[in-house]
Amino acid sequence: MKKIIGITGGIASGKSTVTSFLTSRGYEVIDADAVVRELQQIGGALYVAIRDTFGPTYFLSDGELDRITFGQVIFSNPKMRAQLSMLQDKLIRDALFEKCQASQSDLVFMDIPLLFEKNYTGFDEIWLVYVPKQIQLARLMKRNNLSQADALLRIDSQMPIDEKCTLATRIIDNCDTIDTLESQLTTIISEI
Repeated sequence: MKKIIGITGGIASGKSTVTSFLTSRGYEVIDADAVVRELQQIGGALYVAIRDTFGPTYFLSDGELDRITFGQVIFSNPKMRAQLSMLQDKLIRDALFEKCQASQSDLVFMDIPLLFEKNYTGFDEIWLVYVPKQIQLARLMKRNNLSQADALLRIDSQMPIDEKCTLATRIIDNCDTIDTLESQLTTIISEI
């Protein structure tokens, strides 16, 4: 029987580090952000839905979605963010679970940043990659070269990470070194 583990956390909490570790150990990881990028490619279902709903303003001359401009607008406009959420939710959910069902692996990890916010279900376990908000903020500002205000807009658009802790099966503490994180993951994997 296939075991499905959801991985989530806050933006810049270290989910990519966790999933890179799992992939390097031969585990299959389905990445929601990668699925979204596929759906947003020219002609993809989400691309068409965004263009039909929001118009050509957020597209580059070559037809590609201008992710930077679109992201800035979406994170600063709650009404547009809600509208986008309604558009993309079913498309993304269906694509993720199609990939999961098509997998030949007995153990599949699904990296879904908004797992709790979007009420995803169907997991045997949910792992939360945890860092306090101040570390999250510093990492996001550095990683994306954002001002504090822009970084906070992105962080605050998600459920507070401390609230997510109460919903997760396992908490993966990512406040220390990568070696400490990998040791923690090795222990958790041996338990499942």
